[in-house]
Amino acid sequence: MAAKRGSSWEGTVNHKGQRYRRSFTTEQQADAWALESKAKLIRGEPIDMGENAQAKRKGNLPYTLDELVQHVYDTHWAPMPGGQKALINARSIIGIIGANLPVHKLGKADIDKARAKLLTDGNSPGTVNRKVAALSKALSEAEDLGLIDHKPKLTRYKESEHRVRRFTSEEERLALAYFDRIGNQDMADYLVLSLDTGMRQGEVLSLHFGDAQEGRVTVWGVGAGTQRTKSGKSRTVPLTRRAQAVLDRRKETAKGKEVFPSLNKNQVSHYWGRMAEALGLEADKQFVPHILRHEFCSKLAANGENAVVIQKLAGHSTLAVTQRYVHLFGGELDGAIERLEKAEGSIRGTRADLIITDEIDALSKALASLPAAELDALLATIRK
Repeated sequence: MAAKRGSSWEGTVNHKGQRYRRSFTTEQQADAWALESKAKLIRGEPIDMGENAQAKRKGNLPYTLDELVQHVYDTHWAPMPGGQKALINARSIIGIIGANLPVHKLGKADIDKARAKLLTDGNSPGTVNRKVAALSKALSEAEDLGLIDHKPKLTRYKESEHRVRRFTSEEERLALAYFDRIGNQDMADYLVLSLDTGMRQGEVLSLHFGDAQEGRVTVWGVGAGTQRTKSGKSRTVPLTRRAQAVLDRRKETAKGKEVFPSLNKNQVSHYWGRMAEALGLEADKQFVPHILRHEFCSKLAANGENAVVIQKLAGHSTLAVTQRYVHLFGGELDGAIERLEKAEGSIRGTRADLIITDEIDALSKALASLPAAELDALLATIRK
């Protein structure tokens, strides 16, 4: 615990392969620090290494939480489709903790209090988790930069499963009719491509004609120096005849390589809102453009498609996301039970056939062993 080092006492703590040391005037101080520090490390909290151990600044590296979050945005999040949202989420939680708090002074208790405050303010558990996840990414960077020995242990709220809002065929018909009535072909085509490919909004809006080849469209992870998919990984999705027709028609009149050169996220949101109002769905919080991607996955799951196939088509980072649809619609599970019953029925039928065949063979042998007179008498009885 404590060891004499010249005129001072040194407290030592070992945790997960790392050694922490600090000098004190007395042995009691060193022992007390070591015990307290070990407990904090187990709980995932930062320990007090003394003012001399934490330089106020290390060159041009970030020092406060706000500087850290901005650094992570500039070096990691900026080129990503969800980078701006990650920055907003991180700043939302550090705004409660204290944006000017030195990074090395942040503890688990600070984060837990901020989580509770966000929940009290009306944020859903899922929203709070995303804000904490953004902060967690920033703290991982702080750890890599040597600003902290290790990041505090972060916990997540349990998220309840919500009903997946379907985009019905009638809503599809009415939406397309509305966009046709106001002469907005861009939105009508955006709806079809989103619904038939399951692409995210940013993926559809950044689509190039060259991305579609031989009846398939490839969503590239990175293009023109910008990350175009959420995960940064590319995927290829077969095109429906309707989606292919949309691309062919737009290509005939296109002046450049972009499929939607004059449509952006704000315009999609604006025109979708007007359409929702026309359909009397403006109060439905789940009736948003992202519902088209949900419907793509929902249809596949409801038709009994394999979860791995849905994951690959939708570009989900993990099967856990895909399982949400499979769990709710269960088509794949129903099909599995049907196939099982057919297999068992076939086995049972085969066994029954074998039993009957064995009985016939035994009866034939018994009849063959009877004397001729007894066999004639038996046949005469059967004929009667």
